[in-house]
Amino acid sequence: MVLIRSLPSAASHKIYGHRHCCSSNRLFKQLGSFAPCTLFSSSSTPDDDDPPPSQPHPDNSATIIQGPSLLASTGVHRPSPSLFHLPGLRSLPFWTAPDHHQQQKGRGRIAYNDPIVTAAIQHVESNYSAIRSEYFSAVLGQGTETTTAILMNSGGGGTISKPLEPDYDVSTRGGEHADDALHSGSWDWHSYILNGVRNERFREKCPKTAQVVDDLDKERMLFGTPFAFCFFSTLHGQSSIKAHSGPMNLRLRMHLPLVVPTKNQQDDSTMMRPSSSSSSSRYGSSSHRPVMGIQVADQVREWNEGSAIVLDDSYVHEVWNNTDESRVLFLLDIWHPDVRMEERDKIANMFDYARGKGWIGGSNKTR
Repeated sequence: MVLIRSLPSAASHKIYGHRHCCSSNRLFKQLGSFAPCTLFSSSSTPDDDDPPPSQPHPDNSATIIQGPSLLASTGVHRPSPSLFHLPGLRSLPFWTAPDHHQQQKGRGRIAYNDPIVTAAIQHVESNYSAIRSEYFSAVLGQGTETTTAILMNSGGGGTISKPLEPDYDVSTRGGEHADDALHSGSWDWHSYILNGVRNERFREKCPKTAQVVDDLDKERMLFGTPFAFCFFSTLHGQSSIKAHSGPMNLRLRMHLPLVVPTKNQQDDSTMMRPSSSSSSSRYGSSSHRPVMGIQVADQVREWNEGSAIVLDDSYVHEVWNNTDESRVLFLLDIWHPDVRMEERDKIANMFDYARGKGWIGGSNKTR
């Protein structure tokens, strides 16, 4: 039984999961030929050990089809993961309402009032002070110092001691941020979970933060595949990340803002600047955006310290920081609440098998 093969060009294929839907199976069979396996089947040339094409495929299989094969630019923003798509999941660019929205009477904060997403947000937000303090202590060596001035100078090689050093070079590691996706500037990662693997040094230096994440894992909320990430994300001033989409729709991504540049330090004339991104006409209806923020599909949000944002990164999204200060988030991935527990187990096993075969998990194939 074959799980998944190494593909000639990963960018030209997309994997579609099955959820026990006969009509979907018929559709997938038209799009790509089946090679029954544990969870995947491929449209590439069958191996000698593959079953005959006429043999029924298992219900928990998927199909890799040659791409691109779907309509694009229809004027409607939809999830567009680069690798894996599981049908039947609720989808929204953001699963949290803007802060001003929830102040309106009767307005809920969490999409669908989803109890899983709500519990995850409440747990992380309740530990905001501890997480922020450990960031300053472990990443900047500044104890509980909270001034953003040290962030502006921390990259200059001065006397600041950094117990944790950046551990992910976006320019060389590849993945969804490959191909010079970082327009300019500097973006530092200090990871607890990198490609699904925990960093014990992070746990040593940030024990409270690590415990917050481990608590989510005990409740089976934490995303558990080689595409799982949890890290302090420091986007330095005058830096941006161009539009891209995540590899799958199985996860939701949480941002807990720890340090957000002070808006009143910006001159009023610079509070809104024209977007320099080529995607602005496609993904936003306005020709102006805030000086710092994130855009998912056609929705733009700003960060507020201590107030978590949850987004679906399988939508096209981009980030920018046109201030002169650094913006710091605590970022972590949780399971999409519509992925059932039994599906999570099979998906995790599938990716573990693929990583063991060397098909994923390399420096250029994760994310």
